[in-house]
Amino acid sequence: MKINNIYILALMIFFTLTSCVKDLDTEPLTDNILTPEKAWQDPQSYGQFLAKIYAGFALSGNEGPAGSPDMNASDQGEATFLRSYWNLQQLCTDEVIGAWDNETLRGLQFCQWNSANNFLLLNYTRIYLNIAYANEFMRQTTDEKLSFRNVSPELKAQIQTMRAETRALRALSYYFLMDLYGKIPYIPEEAGVGAYLPDQKDRAFIFSFIESELKAVETALPNNSANNYGKFTAPAAWMLLAKIYLNAEVYIQQNKYSESLIYLNKVLSAGYILEPEYKNLFNADNNQSKEIIYSIVFDGHQATTYGGTTFLLAASYKSDMNPLDNFGFSQAWSGIRSKETLSDKFTGTDKRAMFWKTDRTKETTQWSDFNQGWSVTKFSNKNRDGSNGSNAVFADTDFPVYRLADAYLMYAEAVLRGGQGGTLPQAVTYVNLLRTRANAPLISESTMNLNFILDERSRELYWEGHRRTDLIRFGKFTKEYNWPWKNGVYSGTPNIDEKYKIYPLPATEISANPKLTQNPGY
Repeated sequence: MKINNIYILALMIFFTLTSCVKDLDTEPLTDNILTPEKAWQDPQSYGQFLAKIYAGFALSGNEGPAGSPDMNASDQGEATFLRSYWNLQQLCTDEVIGAWDNETLRGLQFCQWNSANNFLLLNYTRIYLNIAYANEFMRQTTDEKLSFRNVSPELKAQIQTMRAETRALRALSYYFLMDLYGKIPYIPEEAGVGAYLPDQKDRAFIFSFIESELKAVETALPNNSANNYGKFTAPAAWMLLAKIYLNAEVYIQQNKYSESLIYLNKVLSAGYILEPEYKNLFNADNNQSKEIIYSIVFDGHQATTYGGTTFLLAASYKSDMNPLDNFGFSQAWSGIRSKETLSDKFTGTDKRAMFWKTDRTKETTQWSDFNQGWSVTKFSNKNRDGSNGSNAVFADTDFPVYRLADAYLMYAEAVLRGGQGGTLPQAVTYVNLLRTRANAPLISESTMNLNFILDERSRELYWEGHRRTDLIRFGKFTKEYNWPWKNGVYSGTPNIDEKYKIYPLPATEISANPKLTQNPGY
């Protein structure tokens, strides 16, 4: 089992969550209610609580796959972070089309959403719930409280590392909120529990908060090692810093490509190695890969959910694909597949083009027909030796949030955008390492430009949760780029309202907190 010390599915501490949404319908962490101080007297409680913070990015509650939920939802799979985030980042782009017919999903894939969209509420609620967990951990692990509890020096030292991880994971949560929603509520940890209406902060404030938090903890975070797989390490923090700097012109209207290269160079010197086989990055034992910098960890027995990679596998398969034999998985939901704008980006020899074409058309003229659009087979529950994962119903496959290939492409983009600290020859070398692995034609300095990088990011990173952010950064999301079903018609619409560059705050949040103003146009 790979679950080791990342998720400890054990008794969690009950406390009243601080939330910026009054009507989240959040549930206690356990039915066994303990007073907070009594619970924190247990030395194991600190590691257990940190495990809950990590699990907040993967699971829906304390009992997999859908029991003892953290928040109420009609479908607990949809209430998980990764499933809602993936839909918001991917379904509205040129890479994916969905077959399920409901207003929430149609609004996303047609780029016609509004503030009542259910996935917005689920995603927003889940991220703020994760922030609430992190804030509570920070409040409960001050030097004063640890001394009051007579915590041993050895445990105190461990808790300092846990606090660094918690701050970094909280910064990651605020990054997702800043990227998706723009101007958002900020909840300082000092606010404590109980009724609280937070102030709304703009992207400049949140950007600065993320930046300062990551820089403050980078030296205290775990290093890159096999024992730290699944933890938010120092290189993961460097990747996140490089991400916010690469997107700084979107977030704060400032050029920070040189700063991005500073942290990318740190990542590139941290000992990660390109996975020889692309497909091994997305299979049941991808935890063995030395390319993955940070992943959301799943396990077919101990970390199960109807979201996460179980969703990505099951929704991508139809029974005619014989998924149990071919992909080590028995579920087939016939939900999502590739748009032709993704399929057409690959040459015939590119190994990254992982599609099921039998009895499928490439064109998606009928969005609700799963047979229209090539099925994506990128994510699998097979191990690299060809054996099946540990459970045919729930995937062992981890979701790679950051990996070395992304750092290579970010380096090339930052150089092309004028960043100092990198060179064009080195950028070409990095990109050609990816294309060599993919069995795709090599490129030269004269043929590598920003349009190529945008397409190469799609070829390398499709369905990994980057596409919406990439299209916005390249100025292609709302204008000058067309794809099927953009604006609700198969022919698409190149230009849509600029308001769609950020999502609205959920309508229920606006109603609950009079301090908030809605994003323009919604």
